[in-house]
Amino acid sequence: MGAIRRILTTLPCLLVLTGCVFEERSRGDFERHNYSILRESYQDAGALVFEAKAGAAFPTDSESAEAQRMRWLQDWLDRKGLCPGGFDILLRETIAVGQPNFHDMDLRYKVRCKDLPATAPS
Repeated sequence: MGAIRRILTTLPCLLVLTGCVFEERSRGDFERHNYSILRESYQDAGALVFEAKAGAAFPTDSESAEAQRMRWLQDWLDRKGLCPGGFDILLRETIAVGQPNFHDMDLRYKVRCKDLPATAPS
């Protein structure tokens, strides 16, 4: 009976901890979806465009906010099965007023996978 009692006492604690892990993961997915997007470049075949929000929660010039944006980028790449060999940021720019900005983001990154085959010169 003692073993059953310990299991019945421990089980709710484990379920609560598991729920916390899933909630944290869900919150991370929620932030990534609301504060960033990854798409193929319209102008440069083989390049990706990562766009992200900045602002009070994720300031443009904050190292910790930039690290969070890079985690979002890596999560997008992992979920889409892209860039298993890593990636390079070719360009980081503030999206200026008047530039196409369909998702109301603040920063735009041009990204290229490191594992893309080299193209022959024309």
